[in-house]
Amino acid sequence: MNRERLTNIALPLIGTLIVVAVWEAASRLGAIDPRVFPGPVTAIAEAAGRLSADTVGEHMAWSLFRVFSGFALGVAAGVVIGVLAGWYRWFGLIARPLIELLRPIPPLAWIPLAIIWFGLGEPSKFFIIFLGAFFPVVTATYHGVTNVDPILVRAARTFSVGGWSLLTRIVLPAASPDLATGIRIGWGLSFGVLVAAELIAADRGLGYMIMNERNTGGSVSVIIVGILLIGFLNLLTDAAIGSAIQRWIGRWHGSGV
Repeated sequence: MNRERLTNIALPLIGTLIVVAVWEAASRLGAIDPRVFPGPVTAIAEAAGRLSADTVGEHMAWSLFRVFSGFALGVAAGVVIGVLAGWYRWFGLIARPLIELLRPIPPLAWIPLAIIWFGLGEPSKFFIIFLGAFFPVVTATYHGVTNVDPILVRAARTFSVGGWSLLTRIVLPAASPDLATGIRIGWGLSFGVLVAAELIAADRGLGYMIMNERNTGGSVSVIIVGILLIGFLNLLTDAAIGSAIQRWIGRWHGSGV
């Protein structure tokens, strides 16, 4: 492992450990009230006493399933609509005002309609998470397609590359960095709306675990551990997705004209 890679791993780890140590020290020394904001060691110990490993694992599995499902739907729709809006001007003139009208609306505001449209089952939860992923992906895809260097496009056309081949072999590879950014932002926002999605009659999931403790007057420690688990899962999966995207972009650029 080279020095730069080691530094990139060590510095974030050191920074995290410092924050955790300060948090724990502040709780133990009374700088913060441990009854409302217990330190990490206390929170984990209390949560472990209230919840079994199997229970926590089940909550995590259901949350990941919902996030992956809603995110996949959001990415698929965002890429298709973003490409069409960027490639076909007439479609962009129709779609962009609607997207910009709906984009600022927080996913939480859609919960009543999600229940009416999809009921109390999993589809309504997928829909809320879908919204978290869709808008950054469609916006980034549109931006990438419409901002491809025109010199690159003209050069491709001089080699008789046009139509579908121009889009798939030149424009999309050139737009892939923007698309990758949108995907990673969409993934983070999918986790961000997870708790809101699991407000919809859920009986499993990290969001349910958090809200159930609040509603029943349970342990603050379980709430804190649930929040930390959401962040930890997002951190690990985002790193994996980022690595996969880098390899994908490298192969795509390598296969272009």
